[in-house]
Amino acid sequence: MDNRQLEEMLARKRFGEVSKLLYQHREEAVRELIRLLDTSDDETQRGILNVLGRYGFDHPEDVFGHTGTIMKLLNDNPGLKSEGVCALGNLVFNYRNKSEEVLPILRVMLNEPDLFIRQDAAYAIGNIGFNFPDLVEDQLPQLFRMLDSDSEDEREAGAHALGKIGVNSPELIKEHFPQLVSVLKHAKETSCGGVVFAFGAIGFNYPELVREHMPQLISYLQGRDPTVVKNAIMAIGIIGMTSPELIEDAIPYLEKLSRSDDKEIGLNAMVAMTRISK
Repeated sequence: MDNRQLEEMLARKRFGEVSKLLYQHREEAVRELIRLLDTSDDETQRGILNVLGRYGFDHPEDVFGHTGTIMKLLNDNPGLKSEGVCALGNLVFNYRNKSEEVLPILRVMLNEPDLFIRQDAAYAIGNIGFNFPDLVEDQLPQLFRMLDSDSEDEREAGAHALGKIGVNSPELIKEHFPQLVSVLKHAKETSCGGVVFAFGAIGFNYPELVREHMPQLISYLQGRDPTVVKNAIMAIGIIGMTSPELIEDAIPYLEKLSRSDDKEIGLNAMVAMTRISK
């Protein structure tokens, strides 16, 4: 890898090209970006954090060892908190020890006066809670309070985080499930994927809680965001395994989606129908 080429891309703020280079050279590029992170201007640091965060979600093993450097940067430059929190949440969620290491700073940020920092902290805590719900249980009251926020974006951030946590631990969010559904009614499709997926876990274990909300879940099968459609398909398939009567109205939509040009959506729909038939 040509380090001078990377530095030139950063100098010109061409972060999309930096991201492509990162996927090509992986660990070598990560090390160089971490080195440059300490010497760059604020705008470049934000760009590097965003690039590392997106890449780290796909390949956390290449980046999570540098979380200490990122945390130090946040302490030295509080103006980077938002980007830093997003990056940390993406990097550590597969590793319990690293999640424990960064949670103290995420807990502080979840209570920050700054609305955007609270939202980013919620998303990061949701990522960790997906795999390690016991580590974030103490933050559930604050996430539930976010559902009553005057800010639509904060409500969606709290709902998304709780949805991620509830996928593997539905018992932690079941009492607030109607409130989550209420937030979903007005949420942007791109912000509701976590809760839509959590529908399946809730419905599998507590079918009566989702019965009256099934029309809303089924409506996501007609959504424009592929991620939401896929999550809705999987949730409906899971519910159909134990309560097939709840998803009868979804069958025509699943049959249509099984012929989708999007191969992943088509496969998910076929798998969902196979589960239901059992």
